Order: sequence, then structure tokens, then C-alpha cells
Amino acid sequence: MRRSSGFINWNVNGDLILLLAPVTILLLLAFALPLLAIVPEAFGGDAAARFMRIFGDPVYRTVIWTTARISLEATAITLVVSFPLAWILSRATGMKALLLGLLVLVPFLTSVLVRTFAWLAILGQHGLINATLLSLGLISEPLPLLFSELAVLLALVQCSIPMMVFALVTVLRRIDGRILLAAHTLGAGPLRIWSGVILPLSIRGIQSGVTIIFLFTMASFIAPAFLGSQRQQMLAQVIQSEIDTGADWALAAALGITLALIGTIFATAFSSLARYVSRWQRPGLLPVTAPSVHVEQADKSLLRKPVKLSPSRFRVFAGLRVDGRLVKPIYLCVISFFILLPLVVLIPVSFSSAEVLIFPPPGYSLRWFETIFHSQEWIAAGLTSLRIGTATCAATLVIATLTVLGIGRTFRYESAAEALLLSPLTVPSVVFALGAYLAFSRVGLVDTEIGIIIAHTVLIFPIVYQVASATYSSIDSRLSLAAASLGANPWRIFRTIVFPLLLPGLGVGALLAMLLSFDESVASIFLSNLSVKTLPRMLWEGIRFNTSPESAAVSVVLMGMTCTLVVVGMVVVLRRRRKNALLPV
Repeated sequence: MRRSSGFINWNVNGDLILLLAPVTILLLLAFALPLLAIVPEAFGGDAAARFMRIFGDPVYRTVIWTTARISLEATAITLVVSFPLAWILSRATGMKALLLGLLVLVPFLTSVLVRTFAWLAILGQHGLINATLLSLGLISEPLPLLFSELAVLLALVQCSIPMMVFALVTVLRRIDGRILLAAHTLGAGPLRIWSGVILPLSIRGIQSGVTIIFLFTMASFIAPAFLGSQRQQMLAQVIQSEIDTGADWALAAALGITLALIGTIFATAFSSLARYVSRWQRPGLLPVTAPSVHVEQADKSLLRKPVKLSPSRFRVFAGLRVDGRLVKPIYLCVISFFILLPLVVLIPVSFSSAEVLIFPPPGYSLRWFETIFHSQEWIAAGLTSLRIGTATCAATLVIATLTVLGIGRTFRYESAAEALLLSPLTVPSVVFALGAYLAFSRVGLVDTEIGIIIAHTVLIFPIVYQVASATYSSIDSRLSLAAASLGANPWRIFRTIVFPLLLPGLGVGALLAMLLSFDESVASIFLSNLSVKTLPRMLWEGIRFNTSPESAAVSVVLMGMTCTLVVVGMVVVLRRRRKNALLPV
């Protein structure tokens, strides 16, 4: 019995099982079991008293409320700020699309620790904002911007914008421009088109982006730990503190269950709201009746008029009108400034001659770069992250390739399989890291490179799989069918046809896997301690206990590596496209 996967005929009872075995083992042993390890730890012993303490103690109730409130605020602000950028990017072409893509991609591939640390140099008493206001004479003493909810929200929103844009762009690109033209010809104004056409058609992207950002912000403990005070303490921060000190693992597990429950409730609410709002997109069959009145022929000259999605002028205050043509460039300048500011500020700070974070620096020196390049701890952490990133990259590429070939195009349970394969993205990272810590500690994998590699592979695999699957689905299946008709076996078809065509997607996946492994902070902080220290772990300790520009220098080095890899990857892709364009048809 054989079936076609779209390219290669795999034996259902043999080859297909072998192809899907690695991802099945990965998800069962390295993802499901760690999550299940939380349950007995949380509900063991006096579980009732433990949960009564969480929900009955005013301190924990305040932490739960703060977690939900800050996550909702950050998600709502991110959606409002990111939607115009996603729309502009979805309609951009050529160099404009490339520049906007880089604007979103470079921060996304830069460590969350790095971007959060930058806000210390922006909002501190000697930071950019206070220094600017003092120099302009607008204030007489520094403003208390750090250790506030505003600081936490700024960091969370800045880190969330790229993820929200990526979630929205894929849906916005599918909106046919002719629909907007039809609405315009029927008399709809720009605001009516936005509210009545664009927003309803993008509701699925909004749901996806809102869910991802809410889970991300809810599981964040880096921003509140660095930039917040006790009033901004969040659940993930408490869980990390309990694990780090080893005070009460059972309480940490119960808090993890609580965090996962909150995330599930809100994700379900977002999904239900999205289905309710988009119910008109699935109308039932309407009876067809003959028109009873004569319809005049439409004026087709309207079709030749350009569609304007922003008003030419609109009122801001009474008597004050703003040219609508200026809204887009002003918005792009402001959003670009906000996205890139944390990355740009770190560069002069890393060259500072001061002992603490001061902006602008009183002098410039290479001392901090000399310190990190002559530090055995930083070099060892860099080599450790390099080994872990390389192993994670190789593991995710192999498993993603086998999974794509196993599922193919005609897999009977493809929808269910896709949901299972992407399930690591739907679980708050701090909950998975907690489960991994509890499960791996029983088999001696905590504070080992193998344990961190396994955790990174689980978290990064869904992203690499999506890239590889999208590339695989774009390959013409007739090429493999033609090779099979000429007597080529499945292995030869894969080696000579499928793999070469799949290679660009695997290259992008390898780049993402390497960068995301270097960036992954949550699992690295939970699973590393004394024996194994990755760069995120070293940065975490350096920023917590030392606010010197040394961490800024490390951050700049990481940003330089990220930009170099992104540029090299883009050059390779562009050269390949140019080469393919020059080939004779």
C-alpha cells in the first residue's frame, strides 16, 4: 500500500512512520512529558492549601491581576501601533518592502535581553530622555522613569511589535485590492473602508497576533525584573525567583498551572470573539430572486480613480487640520524611531569611558570591548552558545525536513498534525521552561548543554518547520512525478530534485534557528547555572548585578553578529533569485 505525498511515494506502514518518528519522540518526550511533570508537583502533597494560598493571599492575587492587566495593556497598544505598519508592509514592493522588512526583522532577531537592557540607558536617571530634557531646561532634576509600569510597557511593546507585524502581514496580503476599489466606488470613505472592510477581513490575523503577544507578555519576566518595581511584579517573575532560589518547587509548579490557566482562558476568549466578529464571512445560502426594478448602468469612470485610504485632511483640534498625506511618513518616522532607538542607543553606551550607564557618555573608550574579549567567562559563554546553537540548528533542520516529507501534501490528518507540531508556540515559554526544569532534573539534564539543546529544539522547531513547509508546498509536484515515471526511486527523487529546491527554505530555517538559539533567554536561564553558562545567562546575571557598559558591549557584539548573518543571508537569497531569473525558460 502506497500513497503520494505530493512529491515522493512513501510506504504508509514503513517509510512514513520512520519519517514522523523523530518529531513524535521530540514532542512526546521533550515537550509533553515536561508539561505533565508540572501536574504532580503542583497537585502533590497539600495541593488544596497551596492553591488556596495563591488565590486567597492578597499578594498573589495582586500579582495575578497585575500580570493580566499589563499583558492586556501591552497587547492592545501593540495591536494599535503595529497594524498600520503591517498594512504598509503588505502593500509595499521593491526597495521599500526590503527596508520595511529589515526594520521589522533586525529587532526580531536581536535578543530580548539586549533590547530590554537598552531601556536602562534610555530611561535611567542619567539616560537619554532625562539628559535631553535637562539639557533643554525643561526639567530641573531627573524624572523617575525607571521602575515603573510605563517602563515595563515600553519594553514589552517594543519587543512585541515585530511578532505582531509578522502575524498580520500574512493575512493583510491576501486582501484583494479590488474589494477596496469596490467599496470606494460605492461611496465608502477611507475610515469606512478601514472599519468595514480591512479590519473585518484581517480578524484572523488580529486573533493570531493578539494571542501570540498576550502569551509572550504574560510569560515575560525579564522586563518587569529589570524595569519594574514590586508593584509591577508578574507571575513569570515569581516563578523564576522560586526556581532560581530553590525555595518552593511545588509552589512554582502551582503558579505555572495558574499562569497556563490564565493564558488558556484569555486565548479562548480571543478566539470566541474573533469567531463572533467574523461570522458574516461565512454567510448561508440566500434565495435568488429576480430584480423587480430596473437598474441604471453604473458609472465606470469611478474605476479609474485612485483609491485613497487616508483622508486628504482631517481635524485634530478645533480649527486645526492636518494634511493626510503627511500622516504616513510621520507615522513611519515615529515607529522606526521607537523600534530602532533601543538598538541605536547601545552603540555609544558600549564605547563609554564611564563606570555606569550614562547617556551621552562623558568620554569614549574601547575598554569594555577589551574586557569582554579578554574575559574567559564571556568567551566560554560565547563558545557554549555557539555549540548549542549549532547543535540546535542541525537537529531542527533534520527533524523539520523529515516531518515535511512525512506529512507531504495529502496527509489525511494534516490539520490536526499541524496543530500538534505548532503547539510549543501556544504554551507560555516560562511554563515550558518550568516543566523542563522539573523533568530534566530527574534525569540529570539540568545545567547541561544537552538539556538546553533539547529545550531549544522544542521551542525553535515549529518556526523552522513552518519555513520548510512553505518552501516545500511551492515546489511543483510534477517534477517528482516525472522523475518517478522515468524509474527514479524515492531517495533519488529527494536527493536530486526535492532537496535542491528545498535548500533555500532550509537555509532560511538554519539562519533563524541559529539566531533564535542565541536569543533564547527563558529556557537558557532556567536550565543553566554553574556548569553551563550561555550568553543569555551571562547577560542576565551581568544586567541584574552590574549596570556597567560591559553588558552593552556584549549586546553590541551580538547585534553586529545578527546584522551580519541577516545581510549574508539576504545576499545569498538575492543572488540565487537573480541567477534563477537569468536562466532560460
